Amino acid sequence: MGRRGFKSEKMNLNSFSIIGYLSVLLWLAVPLLWLFRSRFVLPGWLSLALAICALGLAKINSSYHVNRIQVEKAENIVNQLDDAAKKRKIVEEARGNEVADIRFAEDGNNDFIDKGGMDDADHKYVESLDQTKEPAWKGKKKKRGEAETESNDLEDAIGGKEVISGVKSESLQSEEDKRQPIFMSEAHKATANRLDKLNINTSWIAILLGFIILIVDYLSRANSYARAFLPLPLPALLINSFTPFPTVAHRPNPPRRTLPEELAWLAKRGDVFVCFTNDASDLPKSLPRIGKKLAPIDLLHVDSDRVSDEFIFESLWYGRSCFVVDDIDRINTLFGSIYQHLEQRKKARARSKFNVHLVWNIDQALHEDDIADFGIFARATGFSLFICNETIS
Repeated sequence: MGRRGFKSEKMNLNSFSIIGYLSVLLWLAVPLLWLFRSRFVLPGWLSLALAICALGLAKINSSYHVNRIQVEKAENIVNQLDDAAKKRKIVEEARGNEVADIRFAEDGNNDFIDKGGMDDADHKYVESLDQTKEPAWKGKKKKRGEAETESNDLEDAIGGKEVISGVKSESLQSEEDKRQPIFMSEAHKATANRLDKLNINTSWIAILLGFIILIVDYLSRANSYARAFLPLPLPALLINSFTPFPTVAHRPNPPRRTLPEELAWLAKRGDVFVCFTNDASDLPKSLPRIGKKLAPIDLLHVDSDRVSDEFIFESLWYGRSCFVVDDIDRINTLFGSIYQHLEQRKKARARSKFNVHLVWNIDQALHEDDIADFGIFARATGFSLFICNETIS
């Protein structure tokens, strides 16, 4: 078996418009951004935006360019001649004795049958084979249609109801006439249609990949104070699987947010906390976890000994409430109690299902050894120390 009969044709560059080639470049950029995401600091939504633009441009290219492609007229003529030859063969087989063997110069393409002696039914059959000549019965029907059109035009002139629809159809027809067809071979037209379908399907795949990149980028930023955006109440296990949960974090100077905004950010993440501060007058009584008012969580003010340290720790452990303490003596006792509970939970290899934060916003200094020991217990149990004031001794 050889390939002598195989004729390869190169792709016609006119199969796509400039918009179509631009859409290809855009969806090609999506996987490239995924490969080089570690080298360049780019927002995660950029890949999704490029994929959506690629799909839009691919749709425009398909509607306004690929759909205008038509087969060249030369091939249409050849196909018509082939069809005429096939019809001649059918007539020769059916009415072979009536085929004229002698052809004259004035004979047409379909004058190969002796029509003398045919009845009306035979004449209509032969006329139906000739596509260039309109049968008489069609001409009569066309005249009746024109007469009805003239009567409708008279009604429209008097005040008919079809004028508006006629204007719309004429305007649409004029717009379609402005779009000139693009002629190419049948093989190139088939190739253009296949590439157009491939371009649109690949753009949809790029959108899916863009969503994946956006989700991965969001989860990888969630535990970073400087890079996180749009806090969402997601499971702590999911967030911590992409980026380790920081056991000791220091608030930069200047900070991104005020203290009430910092606490609201933690609540919207689905985390719980106890805030040690000098003044709790500016803090609200509850914080929403979704939007500005939805799914609020209580922010309990510990102002007496009636709220035990055991109750506070268990509430934090199971993500039930958040607390704020502004009494220095109670802060010292509560911090020591939490430290002991974490040591016991570490020995039992227990870990909270929530990210729990100890927000340190007082002037009292923390010793470096205490911070290091707390970090060991916090890493094993899911707790974190968020130091807002740099008061370390």
